[in-house]
Amino acid sequence: MPQSGRFTPPPQQTVIYGTPVAEALEAELASLGARRVVFVTNTSLAQPGGLADTVIAALEQRAIAHVVGVGAHSPRGDVIRMAATMHEHNADVVVAFGGGSVCDATKVARLCLANAVTTLDDISRLRAPAPQAKPPTLPYISIPTTLSAGEFTRYAGVTDERIQRKELFWHADAAPNVVILDAAMTTATPPRLWFGTGIRAIDHAVETWCSVNVTPVVEATSLHALRLLAPALRACQADNTALAPRLDALIGAWLSIQGVATGVDLGASHGIGHMLGGTAGMPHGETSCVMLPHVLRYNLTVNADRQASLAAAMGSPDTPAADLVQALVASLDLPGRLRDANVPRDLLPRIAEESMRDMWIPTNPRPITNAAQVLALLEAAW
Repeated sequence: MPQSGRFTPPPQQTVIYGTPVAEALEAELASLGARRVVFVTNTSLAQPGGLADTVIAALEQRAIAHVVGVGAHSPRGDVIRMAATMHEHNADVVVAFGGGSVCDATKVARLCLANAVTTLDDISRLRAPAPQAKPPTLPYISIPTTLSAGEFTRYAGVTDERIQRKELFWHADAAPNVVILDAAMTTATPPRLWFGTGIRAIDHAVETWCSVNVTPVVEATSLHALRLLAPALRACQADNTALAPRLDALIGAWLSIQGVATGVDLGASHGIGHMLGGTAGMPHGETSCVMLPHVLRYNLTVNADRQASLAAAMGSPDTPAADLVQALVASLDLPGRLRDANVPRDLLPRIAEESMRDMWIPTNPRPITNAAQVLALLEAAW
């Protein structure tokens, strides 16, 4: 454990877990006095008879507008469309139901609303750091359907679809005010997405535990997240309808992200993963499936003791952590190589160059100082 450091508590946020979404929503909307709710979700959840109907029924007449079809990696166009809907209908609450892309798009749409941003180009003035940005004021309730855990952070990734680059946004008040963890609301999540984001949560726990500025609180949450996540994912694979392991996985994802929520830096798995998502179109969970084992092996010379603790938390203290992650990925039928995720090899040099722009490449435990080092990791992963 580091002998000195700085701990910044996470944003004030209410997390409701193990309570059915209808009951939780009714209580929270009543406490807010909400009458004009904009409901946001993706296309698959909004299909007739889909789980979005359960949320809409709970909103009752308060749902005055729906924004459906938020794309993967939160395109700028969807963010602007969402902000325009909030403005047009004078919303007093936004409820977002979906995975990380829905969550992040909603974060930035609230920022756009607060700062009168109405065009694709104008979003750029809100990119991090943006000290002049006004805080979002529209209350935000998030109902996650994956394990990406973006609903617990003040960060958001939004893609400029014109150049296929994912960009970072941050504001101290960007995180949702309320998060509702209802396992029943995750049962329609495709297994590949559920398990892929589960590995993403493991990546959060791993890279915060190994971080150059980890704090004692985050050491505790990261290791307990791993103790929950690995068995929960295996149990979900054994019985995809069981709700108890799904709730364990949701809670594990919540714990895994506490480092990011409190200012602990991540490493190269996330830094490279951002570019694999924004440039190559890989789902974030799958970038972790492929890159995390390689980054762990790259870092082993500087943090072998930390990685041994990770292996113990995952239940196999005598096996290298990288091998445990790789084996779990394979057991969940997730892609283990970039080629399995349809990433063209000739795109790797561009991804390596783009990765050097990411904020978490410089904070990797073993220094990465040039694109050639990133390219070597990408080639090994391909």
